[in-house]
Amino acid sequence: MPDEFVRDFLRTLDVRGMSPATRRSYSSDIGQLLEWLASREAGEGAAGERDTLLAGLDRRTVRGFAAELGHRGYAPATLARKLSSLRTLCRFLTERGVLGADPARLLPGPRRRRRLPRVLRIDEVAALFEVVDGTEPRPLRDRLIFELLYGCGVRSQELVDLELGDLRLGEREMRVRGKGGKTRIVPIGDEAAAAAQRYLERGRGLLAGPSSPAGPHGSLLLSRSGRPLLTSDIRRMVVKYCRLAGIDQASPHMLRHAYATHMLERGADLRAIQELLGHSSVSTTQVYTHVSGAHLRRTYDLHHPRA
Repeated sequence: MPDEFVRDFLRTLDVRGMSPATRRSYSSDIGQLLEWLASREAGEGAAGERDTLLAGLDRRTVRGFAAELGHRGYAPATLARKLSSLRTLCRFLTERGVLGADPARLLPGPRRRRRLPRVLRIDEVAALFEVVDGTEPRPLRDRLIFELLYGCGVRSQELVDLELGDLRLGEREMRVRGKGGKTRIVPIGDEAAAAAQRYLERGRGLLAGPSSPAGPHGSLLLSRSGRPLLTSDIRRMVVKYCRLAGIDQASPHMLRHAYATHMLERGADLRAIQELLGHSSVSTTQVYTHVSGAHLRRTYDLHHPRA
């Protein structure tokens, strides 16, 4: 999509600190809009440049495209993202003076059912850590990965973005670069710190190739060929070890959910969990109050005289 409006729009997303994955999704969504606009113009016997098509966006056209998306049977989360891409683009074009008024300002979003995440039980976490063990470089790396996913609640993208200089083992803390380029400091527990020390002493050096930087900006987690790990590597690793531990469902995010839920069940403050997870709004964190409902029920049954 080499057109000027689209190129400037994507450059703006970069400046705002949008993650590469989200930027790719927005780029794909805008491409889908342009294809729909072009086919619509062709059907009416007209044709035009892509920038011209975007400059002609109005409320009726925007609603027509939203209706088309709704008819294609996308999952609610996917549909919500595509509509967000459309709103963001229209707002950008309006701010640049390309459009006289924002045609997507009153565009309603899809109703999204809140689906509670699957949360690992504490005994399942214990079983998982039993199978993630070993003294070779790769098992040492894998153990550190699980200690950071469950012990620090990081996202998989945040995990693979970690550099050597982000670990501050002496202070038992770690610097994490989250969504939107926001940086936060999270505490590291004794188990995670010990796993990091073992990996740094006996694992990473053997995994690193001659071209892998060893300074503070070198990637913390490396593959057996010495390249930085990808989120797809983390996902495959979690699936593999969960199967070994007899856990049917598996994803890196499940360990993040477990991190938050288990702390909440032990009395952690919701605002503190919000900061640790890097949520911009506490409303995002409040999902864990629903997840831990079973724990609240057990607490009520145990302590209330009329239960």
